[in-house]
Amino acid sequence: MPEKLVWVGTSWKMNKTIDEARAYVRTLLPHLPMPGVQAFVLPSHTSLAAVRDTLPADTPLLLGAQNAHWADEGAGTGEVSMRMVKDAGALLVEMGHSERRRDFGENDDTVGLKARAALDHGLIPLICIGEPAEVRTAQMQEEYVLDQLREALRLLSPTEARRVIVAYEPIWAIGTGGRPATTEQIAPVMQAIAAALTEVSDGCARGTLLYGGGVAASNAAELLRTPNVDGLFVGRAAWTAQGLLELLRIGSAHAEASAAH
Repeated sequence: MPEKLVWVGTSWKMNKTIDEARAYVRTLLPHLPMPGVQAFVLPSHTSLAAVRDTLPADTPLLLGAQNAHWADEGAGTGEVSMRMVKDAGALLVEMGHSERRRDFGENDDTVGLKARAALDHGLIPLICIGEPAEVRTAQMQEEYVLDQLREALRLLSPTEARRVIVAYEPIWAIGTGGRPATTEQIAPVMQAIAAALTEVSDGCARGTLLYGGGVAASNAAELLRTPNVDGLFVGRAAWTAQGLLELLRIGSAHAEASAAH
């Protein structure tokens, strides 16, 4: 994929029927691609194949799955495997989201297993890391997220580590009760994550680094100007096609401004 693209995408979480998912994508497609931007969406498992079948063969929109198990197959009731989500159209696989850690027992060990399995199946791991409010209050956020990151990458080679996407999502900034983070709050953490990614990549070009948590049209441009932010991983602000399109336009303007400098 071309370098220097601004990544802007969204997870629909537990939203949208198959018909609603198709309608969203059909609204989006006439406006894609946008200059300088890589758009992506993570539908629910039930809608993933339907969205894939709605897209043209040369689509600029990347699809992802919100979760997948590390085993190829087996007695994982209610789970889907990496090979299954790939078969349904996924290129990206999200792992480590704070809601999955909190509600479904996902931990640093299973995130590492999932990252390994995703790459084994030709998929791109989208690894979520982020600290809770009490860790931020104690000013331990950098140590906390770097521990998460190192565990997630522990089974990967330096070359493989360069292929991952990492989304920093401070838990206290997520959801309806979250408080949007400021550039001053996230910049030191993004710098620390970027340095760690470069280190595990043996000093070569690092993987893509996104910011997520309280992202909206009102703060997207400022967040994108934060050093080491390669793009945005958006929640409810992009649950409508028009919402995502607005954020894609902001990303495109940022890419143009960055290229001019």
